[in-house]
Parts: sequence; C-alpha cells; structure tokens
Amino acid sequence: MINRDYLNNLNEAQKEAVLHLEGPLLIVAGAGSGKTKVLTSRIANIIEKKKAFPNQILAVTFTNKAAKEMQNRVSKLLGSTAVGLSWLGTFHSICAKLLRKHASAANLNSNFTIIDTDDQIRLIKNICKAENIDIKQLSPRFILAIIDRWKNKGFYPNEVIINKKDLYEKTILPLYKIYQQKLTDLNSCDFGDLILHAVKILEFNLDIRQIYSKNFKYILVDEYQDTNFIQSKWLKLLSEKNKNICCVGDDDQSIYSWRGAEIKNFLEFDQVYKNTKVIRLEQNYRSSQNILSVASDLISNNQNRVGKTLITTMEEGDPVQLNCFKKW
Repeated sequence: MINRDYLNNLNEAQKEAVLHLEGPLLIVAGAGSGKTKVLTSRIANIIEKKKAFPNQILAVTFTNKAAKEMQNRVSKLLGSTAVGLSWLGTFHSICAKLLRKHASAANLNSNFTIIDTDDQIRLIKNICKAENIDIKQLSPRFILAIIDRWKNKGFYPNEVIINKKDLYEKTILPLYKIYQQKLTDLNSCDFGDLILHAVKILEFNLDIRQIYSKNFKYILVDEYQDTNFIQSKWLKLLSEKNKNICCVGDDDQSIYSWRGAEIKNFLEFDQVYKNTKVIRLEQNYRSSQNILSVASDLISNNQNRVGKTLITTMEEGDPVQLNCFKKW
C-alpha cells in the first residue's frame, strides 16, 4: 500500500524534482537539502503513476549503507510494492549482477570469484617474482593503483596508451596484461573489472545493450559528483533508449578526485544529455544561518561549480568560532 502523503512533505523545489519525469534531470542538491527524500519520493511517484514497474527502475548509490537506507525509505512509502526493486544498489553490486548474467561475453563463467585486495596483492607479488620485478622498488599497491586507474578510464591492457614520459607505466603495462590474463584463467575479477566488464559487454554487444536500455525506463543516481569516467559511460549506455536519467549531487562536495572521480561528469551533464532540466535544492534543514553563511562564503571561491544559494528557516545560531592549533 503506497503512502500517498509523500508529496505533502516536500518543499516546492523537491516536489518539482519528484514530479518531473520526462527526460534527463540534474538535481543540484546542497548539503542537508533532503536529496535522499527526493530520490525515494521520486521512485514512489514513478510507481504510483504506473510509469514503470519496480524492476524497470535502476537506482544507483555508492555505498551499501546508502543503498540500504534508500531501500528502507522506499519500503516505508511503497510497502510490499518495493519488493520488486531488484535493481537498487551500488555501482559494483548492480554491475556484478549484470556480469553474472552475461559472463561468457567477458570470457568468464557465471560462478566467477570476486577477489579482494589481499588476493590482488598476492597475485601481483607472484607475477613480479616471475618477471624479476623488485617489489621493494615498485610496490604491489602502487602497481594495482595504476591498473585500477586504467580500468577507471575504461582500458583493457591492449587499449592502454602509455605516457612515454612515465617510466612506471612502461614497466607496469606488461604486468597489467599478465595480471588480467591470470584473472581470466582463474575465472576471477577484481572490483574494477565489475564495472569495466559490464561496460565492455554493453558497448560491444548491441543486443544485450538494447535489452537493458529498453528495460530501464528510469535511472536514478545518487552522489553523481563522485562518479568516474567508466561509471558515467555505463550510465550513458543504459540510458540510451529512454533517456530518463536523474542524477543528484553537489558539485561543492566533490572530494574524491584522488580515486578517479571526475567533477566534469556533473558540470557537463547538460552537454552530454540534451534538453536537461536542472533543479536546485537550496533549502537546508540541517544547519543554522551562521553556519550556512560562513560555508557559502568559503565555497563561493570554488571555480568550477554549477552554483546555488543555500537558505535555512532555522535561527541564526551561535557565531562560528575558528580554533587554530599548532603542533609542538
């Protein structure tokens, strides 16, 4: 039984974001502006209006905790109807599900093993030993970081174009080739492979891409400012048919460039997806006015941003104090 009061608990901007169901939508959500409420209410609205069945909705988050929180909130709104939301989860969990269904397209069996960091390091150490690479000079973790960077850029070993000025890349690329072949031989993949293989399957198998692109009538993505190249490409392929992709994020909270996140995915969203509707959630429900004022003044110095003005109905609150500490 759907709780039909969900729209009454939204402000005007939130309601607009929930009700706008046609075409690409970018929701610029400031801190504490209720973005999770908007995403879950949007799912409820899609199902209530019979725009799509639950299994035709793809809802993507970055962490298992966030996915569970979204599932719980949707369940409160939809009741038993939420059971069919089989494509709500993290990028990696959803790609793993897709990959299991089409493992042969990636030269794997459906019962493939997902190896963890310890297994990766162990495998790289064995490869380095066989190739006479001194791991004291070139650490396994560094090698894996470079390999992961290539995978986040969408490169299989044969697709990598090394930077000739980078001596490490020249040494690591042959190791990447061996590493990837070993994974295939072991019927295994690492976390980077989950998304990379899924993208390659969709990219080079039109029939498979059409199945999923047609099925996912609505795509919702949380924390879009933290997506990397391969994740954004995956979303582009899946939204090819219906183009009803809704991405929520805050360009001022993009702090994961060190692990491959590309803020340009957020800033250039309306260039990639034509006829994009942009809605700003600027009502903050978490902080006092003094905190918002200080934060906004600081953030205004950021150069690459979509821009928004946070407001609050809370009192001014205590003045913000700056404490400086010196390490002796």
